[in-house]
Amino acid sequence: MAKPKKSIHQMTNRQWEAAFPTEDACRTYLTACRWPKGVRCPRCGAEASKHGTMAFNWQCYECAEKWTSYRFSVLVGTVFENTQYPLREWFRIIHLILTSKKGISVLQIHRAIVTGSYSSAQSMCHRIRAGLANGDFRELIGIAKVNETLIGGKAKNRHRDKRGSGGATGGSGKYIAAGTVSRKGNLVGPPHRGCSRPHA
Repeated sequence: MAKPKKSIHQMTNRQWEAAFPTEDACRTYLTACRWPKGVRCPRCGAEASKHGTMAFNWQCYECAEKWTSYRFSVLVGTVFENTQYPLREWFRIIHLILTSKKGISVLQIHRAIVTGSYSSAQSMCHRIRAGLANGDFRELIGIAKVNETLIGGKAKNRHRDKRGSGGATGGSGKYIAAGTVSRKGNLVGPPHRGCSRPHA
């Protein structure tokens, strides 16, 4: 006999407000989720010690130069890194995205949290959705570099029906190969194998 499916409890707005009333409550929750067995350095994995004056900041002496330490916060290595908005606003957006039965638009998010601009809400939504869908996304948080190249020879050297109008330096008829790499991180390319379709 098949086991009944376990129902998933959806947090109501009142429950969300009770669970995350302050910024510190959000940071405490994130810390517990990231390091349930104790805070570890995101660089080397060594046990970290608390920063003396800054809450939710830690220090690692294992991967730093002599007489120095690597200081990091709970936001390092997450989609929330280098953000100008409170973590509570990020949590609110995540709750709105996950509890909207038919999805929610960036404009609705912008109106709900009153971000500085539409582009800010769009950037936040892109980070959250990409983080939920792509395991490699966390490798690109922070300082990242993007580069691309066009693959293909001169048009005159191709078959007549594939020449197009491009020359040696133009993009017509050529394939685009792109990649993104974060500082001290991994290279992430297209989500599928091979290059993108020929550039028109």
